[in-house]
Amino acid sequence: MHRLWKSSSQRASLVIIILLSIALGASLAVNFSSGPTPAYAVDPQTTAAQNKAALYQLQDAFTSIVEQTLPSVVSITSVRTLESSGMSQGFGEFFKKFFPDFPDTPNTPQRQETYGSGVIVRSDGYILTNDHVVGGADRVRVRLKDGREFDGTVMRDPLGDLAVVKVNATGLPAIKLGDSNKVKPGQWAIAIGSPFGLDQTVTLGVVSAKGRHERIADQDIERRYSGLIQTDASINPGNSGGPLINIDGELIGINTLIRSNAMISGNIGIGFAIPVNIAKYVMQQLIEHGKVIRGQIGVGIDDLSPSDAQRYGVTEGAVVKSVEVGQAADKAGIQVEDVIVEFNGKKISNSQDLVEIVQGTPPGKQVNVVIVRDKARKTLQLTVGEAPGLDSAVASKESPSKLGFTVSNITPELANKYKIDANTKGVVVTKVTPGSSAEMSGIRPGLVIVRANNQPVTNVNTFNAATKALKSGDTLRLVVQTEKQRILVEFTLD
Repeated sequence: MHRLWKSSSQRASLVIIILLSIALGASLAVNFSSGPTPAYAVDPQTTAAQNKAALYQLQDAFTSIVEQTLPSVVSITSVRTLESSGMSQGFGEFFKKFFPDFPDTPNTPQRQETYGSGVIVRSDGYILTNDHVVGGADRVRVRLKDGREFDGTVMRDPLGDLAVVKVNATGLPAIKLGDSNKVKPGQWAIAIGSPFGLDQTVTLGVVSAKGRHERIADQDIERRYSGLIQTDASINPGNSGGPLINIDGELIGINTLIRSNAMISGNIGIGFAIPVNIAKYVMQQLIEHGKVIRGQIGVGIDDLSPSDAQRYGVTEGAVVKSVEVGQAADKAGIQVEDVIVEFNGKKISNSQDLVEIVQGTPPGKQVNVVIVRDKARKTLQLTVGEAPGLDSAVASKESPSKLGFTVSNITPELANKYKIDANTKGVVVTKVTPGSSAEMSGIRPGLVIVRANNQPVTNVNTFNAATKALKSGDTLRLVVQTEKQRILVEFTLD
């Protein structure tokens, strides 16, 4: 028995050894199959090299775009001559208070230089920039990347804040014009210009948004911007007029505005560019006609929100938020809350589409407009009107109160309020001082002044020029226009 037990123990030990061997082999097999092996191991140095190679490819792509575009970007210096007193006005008044016989110091001309940017759009010497860079300058000097300098002749569009500068040169490196309708938020954006006079400065960002609208009073000009491209590419003073480009090196916008605050004087990551499609039309108009002729229909519009789309039963178009009485849209029967989906045979996807198409339609042209009203499509006929020109770009600032009344430019709102024909030239009386000589002579709000002291009046600027030398006791002679007649009004200033 004992021997039988011993033989059994030996056989059991052998079985255990075999089982342990199998288990060890299985364990090694699992470890080799599940853990990293020399054949599949990741080499940190190889990974770093691959990542750097990808970054170098991206970097090379950006540098090639910039190298391609830089020769098309110019620096612009605008020179203006300003009249200023030899003694500051405040100090002069204080000084003469105690020394009345002290002679006035003569006005002396002061030279003012401002700096901006531009982009060559035609090889025969046409450069696109902002009007606020070159408008009103006595001399405009353009410097190319290769160092050559030229004097430029300016063609202006103050309302849209664009200008074309013509230099006497050929064979210039013109930039390729893109299509701003294809621009999407999130796409790369590169800004090039001369911020603070630092020529050929390049900044990189993305398109932050599209379709921004702004109105800005710039001294005596009211500038109107529609469909602006917003970008976080750094834009600073001096970048104005320079290009915003995409990764194909195409011009997609003209850098124009920055949003700032009282605490930060420079860039805060919010800049705006005029879309190239708008700039193309303005450029063509200025080169061919010397001025910009824009269509207008007299509506305020907006993009469709998701709730609008559900409410009006349409997914694309421009929803009408306001209609100007007596203007083209009103005459055609367009109403508030109509959605314009087609204009002159062209599909309208959003408000910017409509703005660009209407502005590019010749005034006086009759077109079909397809609207959606009460979830049903309807076709209307409309005759396109003409947008205001430079005279209407002059901000509606009031004239001096020394006259006993104030005047403003004839805006569409004032024309509607006082029942003034939209084609009337002059200024409209908006306020009259009670008990003044002006009131006693019959001056009242709503009257249109067309002449002042034998000088034609077309806007506030010309009115102020005709009356600025008047003082108490002088006679003011006005030709005023009513609905039916023109009348001479004459009175002595209080």
